[in-house]
Formats: sequence, structure tokens, C-alpha cells
Amino acid sequence: MKNKVIVKDRDEWSSLANFIGNIIAKYADEIDFDSLPDPDVYLQKRYIYESYKAYMRYHHPKTK
Repeated sequence: MKNKVIVKDRDEWSSLANFIGNIIAKYADEIDFDSLPDPDVYLQKRYIYESYKAYMRYHHPKTK
């Protein structure tokens, strides 16, 4: 059984949301979401990189 979300209040974005949801549902098997990389790992790497840049700016300011 497919998951369905029923929205009682429709607005100008409802048609776009329905379209995107239908496209994702149609191609979910081909996309194979289980094989995609974990976004938490990417976010953690980005946080470490940004922290390192801030550390270097603070401890090694550029001299003019």
C-alpha cells in the first residue's frame, strides 16, 4: 500500500507539491534512495571545515 497525504487546505503550491510527490513516487525504485550517501556525514564534514576556517581566522589573522 502506498503512503498518501491528504491536504484539506489547497493553495497555489499544492499542485507543485503533488507533482513533485508523484514524480518521486514514480521513480523511487530507479533512484534507489537507500544507496544515496548519508547527509549527516556531509553536514558533519561541512561543520568541521567551517569550524577549522573560523579557528584559523581567529588564531592566525592575516597581517598587513
